Amino acid sequence: MKRLVLLFVSFLAISAVYAQRGKVAAASAFLDNGDLAMAKEKINEALEHPKSKDWAKTYIVAARLATEEYKADKSKSDLILSAVSNYFKAAERDQLGDEKGKGAGRFEKEIKVALTFFMPELQNAGIEAFNAEDYPLALNLFESVIKLNKLPLYEEDKLPADSVFIYYSGLAASRSEKYDIAEKYLSEALDLGYEGGDAVLLLNEIYTATKDTVKMGENLKRGFEKYPQDDRILTMLINFYLQTEQNAEALEYLNKAISTDPENASYYNARGVLYDMSKDYEKALLDYGKALELKDDFFEPLLNIGVIYYNQGAEEMNAANDIQDNKKYEAAKKAANETFRKSLPYMERAHKVKPEDTMVMETLKNLYYRFDMMDQYNEMDSKLKAL
Repeated sequence: MKRLVLLFVSFLAISAVYAQRGKVAAASAFLDNGDLAMAKEKINEALEHPKSKDWAKTYIVAARLATEEYKADKSKSDLILSAVSNYFKAAERDQLGDEKGKGAGRFEKEIKVALTFFMPELQNAGIEAFNAEDYPLALNLFESVIKLNKLPLYEEDKLPADSVFIYYSGLAASRSEKYDIAEKYLSEALDLGYEGGDAVLLLNEIYTATKDTVKMGENLKRGFEKYPQDDRILTMLINFYLQTEQNAEALEYLNKAISTDPENASYYNARGVLYDMSKDYEKALLDYGKALELKDDFFEPLLNIGVIYYNQGAEEMNAANDIQDNKKYEAAKKAANETFRKSLPYMERAHKVKPEDTMVMETLKNLYYRFDMMDQYNEMDSKLKAL
């Protein structure tokens, strides 16, 4: 008799389990028939009952339901995030099996099939959030794509890294000002070679925002080594070395740049600036001149040549003022004015390129006064007063 009672109790327990799991089956059937309300009622009961709340199948159906609810109203992003959460729980519960550890992996195939249909919905939701400039949500959704693809159930499939969503996770994180996360994903995208030099430039933006000059230099150098033909990276690397006064490094990369693209006026101008800063004016003038041969309306070398001659003229005039001998003074003064006069045509050309640049206008005003060009002086004076 005692044995019969135990068997009866065991039967009741099994019946209870199947009763609750039957609600999951019912929810799935309602879902297949488009009755979301009844599917929700049944799955909620199963999620609360101890006999079914730890069953992998419960979470598969819950995830499917959340997905269908989201498709009915895509403004409710919490629903697709709920689906993501339920798929993670389904995979986790399936790996554990039952309370005795049996049946692990039983629903692996079903989860994979469900995720095959779910993934495009999740990806599109992330893209829509990104395009709507809801970058924190886009980041959450893109990261979900990456993490779902790394579930243990895909281990044997050896899925390739999802470089697209790794890159856009970094971009969304950057625009959300979550720089640590952005750096992680963009560095990974760079390792994968996705989007060429764009990941390098985005990382540079992050290091600029965080004022991390050490990582900025390392990133640009690495980027140049990986993409030596990308002029954007090379230009940024050169500018970085110029700004941080690492002149030897800047010159090295400028020479590489010019050998690669000898018709690029910007490179000659940049090297001219480098020589200018080092007070090697002869070489600076040669490079500025080459830049103007390639681009005759290039403002920076026009201005820089004008400044070199103007400053040289000022130094010569100061030296002349210290000469006591009148004859030697007049000769030195004449030589200084000849140097000043070399500045004039470059400043005039620079003024035509940028008519409202006040530095150029003030310099021209001084030069016109020096050479007694009063009509031009008065015109420039009026322009300055009108600004």
